[in-house]
Amino acid sequence: MEAFIPITMFLVFGAVAIVAMFLKNQKRKVESVEILAAIEKGVDVKFPDVNKNRLLPGLIWLFVGIIMTLGMAMAIPDDAPSGMWVWGLIPAAVGAAYLIVYRVEDQKGESEEK
Repeated sequence: MEAFIPITMFLVFGAVAIVAMFLKNQKRKVESVEILAAIEKGVDVKFPDVNKNRLLPGLIWLFVGIIMTLGMAMAIPDDAPSGMWVWGLIPAAVGAAYLIVYRVEDQKGESEEK
């Protein structure tokens, strides 16, 4: 019975993630159909700026990774294996990668405008 709560938590988070991905995929399908219809009619289409979509996820991943690292470094009991806090660096690295790509694309866009 004690294992029921963590198992349920992982199942709920997994279901939420799957539903979110499904809904995002449906939204992309609708947008692509709209864009194709506009192109067929000869309307000038403004495509969404992909670079702006990298800032928020990058910040979220980075700060979640920092909080995980600090939280695990302070909250892990003494009898736990050492170095568990390092696992928090993985999401921080993902966030840093998002932010680096965001910054590089932003600089590339500025240089093309000049």
